[in-house]
Amino acid sequence: MIIDVNVNYGIWPFRKFPIDSLKKIEKKLRKNKILKSFISNLGGVLNFQQVNEYNDELRQKVKNNDFFYFLPIINPVLSDAEEKIEEFECIKIIPSYHYYSLNDKKFSSFFKKIASKKILIFLQMRYEDERCHNPAFKVISPEIEEIKKFAYNYPEINIILLCGYFNEIIQLCKIDNIYSDISFAEHYKTLKYLLNEISPNKILFGSHTPFLYVESEVAKLGYSDVEDEIIEKIRYRNIIKLLKRS
Repeated sequence: MIIDVNVNYGIWPFRKFPIDSLKKIEKKLRKNKILKSFISNLGGVLNFQQVNEYNDELRQKVKNNDFFYFLPIINPVLSDAEEKIEEFECIKIIPSYHYYSLNDKKFSSFFKKIASKKILIFLQMRYEDERCHNPAFKVISPEIEEIKKFAYNYPEINIILLCGYFNEIIQLCKIDNIYSDISFAEHYKTLKYLLNEISPNKILFGSHTPFLYVESEVAKLGYSDVEDEIIEKIRYRNIIKLLKRS
């Protein structure tokens, strides 16, 4: 059993996805032994003022499908952001694409509310490797020090990094309330070398479908040279434990 914490649906303007429908996404993931996935609508990434409309669209599409766990994208810049988080246990934030600082004091009320309600935050570090960005559209990922400061300022908030690089994960997951998926972690025997530096309780499975090949991410588990008990944590136990805390 695998729970995938990093799945995307929709159109990306800089590339065409062969897996371009919910039916195709589910079929592909199930084929690779994934039994549940956290999914967000890519429309809310660049259309930052219409995130609610894109959230509502995807929520309706997956409401009767237990395979998908709807993960809304929330933009704290919008005036109704605090109101919107009331109904969710988990949210995704994208500071780089929505162009704000995590530590801007004007968002303190928003994040204090998240802390009080024990909402789990998924923090999207990037969608594409920076080397693959369209030359006319370069997006700078959040600074490591900014994320550290945010985590220390809000120790009650558990934060899951999505698409962090290997060295970013090592630096950030040493902080008590930060966890990470493995989608952008690349190294020889990736998990084995990550676990030399951080606790196995901090690592989650994420495929970043359809940007990346899900088979490659699953292979990180199968060829890890890591004990089965630890792999089981990464497959699904760690995310279940985090959800119970929220």
